[in-house]
Amino acid sequence: MSDDTPVNIGCLARVVIYPNRVLRVSSGSPADPNGYVLVDVNVHTPLHESFSHSTIRSMIRAGAMRVDHGWYDEGRSAARLFAGIDSLSQCLPSERKQIARREMYVREFLRREANDTTVTRTDARIKEVLIEIHGSLVSSDTRCDKPTVVFAAPAARTFRRWLAAFEKNGFETIALRPRRRFCGNTISNMHPEAVRLLKNHVVEYCDERRPSVSTVYRHLTASIKNLNAERLLRGADPVTCPAKATLSDQIKKLNAFEVYASRNGLPAARAKFAINSGGLDVDRPMQHVQIDDWSVQLHMLVDDLGVGDLFSEKDRLKLKKVRLKCCAVIDIATRCILGLRLSTKSDSENSIATLALMVSDDKTDIAKAAGCLSDWPMGGPAGVLSADAGSQFIDEDFRSRVSDLKMVYENAPAGLSHLRGHIERVFGTMHTTLIEEFPGRSFSHVVEKGDYKAEDRASIFIESAPQIFVRWAVDWYHHSPHAGLGGETPYRAWKRLTAQYGVDACPNPHQRREIFGVEIVRALDANGVKVCGLFYQSPVIQEWRRRVGDARVRVRFDECDIGHVSVWVENAWISVPSVKEFVRGRHLHTWTECVRDLRRRFAAEARIDEHIVAEAIQAIQRISDEAMARVAIDRTRPTSDEIDRTETSLMLGFQIVDAPTEDTGIGGGILANEIPVASAKPPRLPPTEPRPPKNEDDDNYGLED
Repeated sequence: MSDDTPVNIGCLARVVIYPNRVLRVSSGSPADPNGYVLVDVNVHTPLHESFSHSTIRSMIRAGAMRVDHGWYDEGRSAARLFAGIDSLSQCLPSERKQIARREMYVREFLRREANDTTVTRTDARIKEVLIEIHGSLVSSDTRCDKPTVVFAAPAARTFRRWLAAFEKNGFETIALRPRRRFCGNTISNMHPEAVRLLKNHVVEYCDERRPSVSTVYRHLTASIKNLNAERLLRGADPVTCPAKATLSDQIKKLNAFEVYASRNGLPAARAKFAINSGGLDVDRPMQHVQIDDWSVQLHMLVDDLGVGDLFSEKDRLKLKKVRLKCCAVIDIATRCILGLRLSTKSDSENSIATLALMVSDDKTDIAKAAGCLSDWPMGGPAGVLSADAGSQFIDEDFRSRVSDLKMVYENAPAGLSHLRGHIERVFGTMHTTLIEEFPGRSFSHVVEKGDYKAEDRASIFIESAPQIFVRWAVDWYHHSPHAGLGGETPYRAWKRLTAQYGVDACPNPHQRREIFGVEIVRALDANGVKVCGLFYQSPVIQEWRRRVGDARVRVRFDECDIGHVSVWVENAWISVPSVKEFVRGRHLHTWTECVRDLRRRFAAEARIDEHIVAEAIQAIQRISDEAMARVAIDRTRPTSDEIDRTETSLMLGFQIVDAPTEDTGIGGGILANEIPVASAKPPRLPPTEPRPPKNEDDDNYGLED
């Protein structure tokens, strides 16, 4: 058909636009030379839409449109109802041959009836005509050395039934379909006792030992023999044993899924009969996310990244012993990676840390720290989070965090990877593209440069693995065309859909600390609460303390921002700031490095001015990757015991005081006289300013005291 040839679509034709839109030619609108006006069929409010001939041709060629001519004709509709099929293509080959043979008899009879007035529909005349037709259908050109299958001519009564069905159902060929599909009730004439034993042995086939049909039939035969022996003693007639084919037919009528599950196990049945529905119905960002982890083999990764020659055999053996777990969260609508972390073990702590990374609205600081050229703006709370049945995801601690974020948790059973196919495909992409396409040689400086011993090369590479994976996710994956997005990149999909739908607000730092912070117990006194060598103080907790006295309180601590803690007071979390502002927004890693630096430089000092500590923190931050610490291997939330050990190591041997003033020469502030020291010498105070005794009466307590 040339491109300028009009497409004929009758008024009784059905037009299907895939996957499920059904239309017909609009009544009262004749075919226009330029095309047709089609109207939806299965809608309450019919919608009219015009289609040009070129558009119809293009859609048909692309497989997007289908035209079923005469679909709404009364006879054809009756034929479909009578035959139970829409076309002959739905029949078995053997059945199609029978229908074709019947059609030849019927159409030839009708042709002769129309051209010969002597052809009538009496039984005698029908029989004569059928014999003539049968003779004409047998070919005389067949070879004598080859067998020929010849069917007998139908009887007049049988042919009359064919003819009636053909004419009644619009002269449709499918109306000649044999009714044999309704036959086959081999049990109706069977003895009730035989039926009972047959059903019992049909169920026997559904056994985990997987007996064959022959084995089950032998057992059925033995049961029938025992039954007949008992009936013989009672003088009753013997029962006929059902045929093996009858047993087989009854087994085939069982639910296929249940049979397979009984014989092979439920997981195998679920995998075999899983429906690939084409994906989840998701259209906006953060509507549905999936989380999973993937094993990383570093000893293979060094070769894939093109730096394998730099590693000795000893290095490779060391890398071979390291098995990292990459935990990631992706957004299904945009395919963006929302969180990514590496750990040497697959546990709930790594999963919780990945979840915390997901709800961060902007991770560009991590991307820049990893050397990425692009930003990482994806994040936020999701509507639904799907995970597999791994212990790290069904852990109560992990699920409680999901609940706190007001997300719906869906647990895909183990072995059902198709229910989390998006995250599985991301890991597959990570495995192939990180190996084949990502410019891994850009990381060769990690092992080629640096003032360290050659034997430390493997350790340096292990520590740099998070940087490699972050750069792959942010710079390569997010900016590569994605087949699941129609060729759009995940980054552009995120920008487009967030502009259209927006994203739910992320938890603020205080909410993050309450949800993800590690819980510890600390003493509350006049100085507030102390965590990792820092005091946290507020009027709210002191007001509560004045009513209940000194007490031990629950504290939530976030290692990513040690400037505040959350204290449980009067059935609520209260955000309490540190009395030292220079730690606001700082990571615990930066604070511990600062302490080590100060201890080294001021080992002989008992007191250090606060401005010196602040300058040290800024210097440490300049050389420390605080952002990368959030995705560093095994650097997850510290436990309460680890915080206790950190506090012990942070007993400086000196006090942090405000800068001295001209009036007193002594630093002021609430910490001027106290940071307990484990191994420090007692501070030497000026003799003219003896240390006042601690006032136990706190009725007039204030931050200015």
